[in-house]
Formats: sequence, C-alpha cells, structure tokens
Amino acid sequence: MSKKTQTGYYEVEARKRKEVTLLAKVWKSDQKIIGENIKKARKAAKLTQEQFAEEMGGSCSNKVISRYEKGEVEMGVQTLIDIAENLEVPVDSLMPERVQVHTELEDDEMSKLFSGLNAENKEMLLKMARMMAQNEALKMAI
Repeated sequence: MSKKTQTGYYEVEARKRKEVTLLAKVWKSDQKIIGENIKKARKAAKLTQEQFAEEMGGSCSNKVISRYEKGEVEMGVQTLIDIAENLEVPVDSLMPERVQVHTELEDDEMSKLFSGLNAENKEMLLKMARMMAQNEALKMAI
C-alpha cells in the first residue's frame, strides 16, 4: 500500500476522475443513438432534413427532424415507425445495437450487397439463385 499522503490521495482522485470522464465521452443515450441512426439513414436516402420533413407528410418540420437527429427529444413509437417507413429501413436498424434483431452474418451481408445492385443485376442474381436452389433440390431428390 502507498502512503496516505495528500499528494498521493489527489493523484489517485485525479486518475479516477479522468476515467469517469472518459466513460462519459463513450456513453450515449438511446435517443442520441436513435437520432444518429436516423441521420445516417436519411443521408443514405440522399434527403435533406427539409425534404425528409416533406416526405413525412407534414407530421414533422425540419426543426423537429433536427432535434430528433441530435437526440434532443424523445419520440413516440408511432413516430419511430413512421420515420423508418419513410426512410424505407427496418425499425430495428434505427435502434441502439443492444436492442437490434441480429440476423446471421451471411444474410446481412447478402442483403447489403443485394440492395446496392441496380434492377437489372438484381433480376440476374435472383435467376441465378433460383437455378442454384433447383440444382440443390435435384441433388436432394437423387
């Protein structure tokens, strides 16, 4: 054990305070995380806050959208659902990681890759997948 000197005591206290401050910088409230996820989804949809407010059908102004994205206000469940529908994303993708529904990595990766394709390539990939599934079914039948 170290001596209980005033200097030592303050050094330990300072280190403890520093750790607590560090934790505070990492931790974010759920509404802040949801807001950040809404902003990411809105930007991925290439919408400004004003355009998104219009998409919401007048139920939100761009100022309200800004406040949601900053995590300054909590929203009701229906508002969260409406936002997800207007952004064409699953509701759980807006939620904090700890409450998201997790799919298998392959499914998630396939979904992300598929969503980045144009309509022609999506159709081609679907045809290939159907042929592969038929092939597997034939193998099982033999």
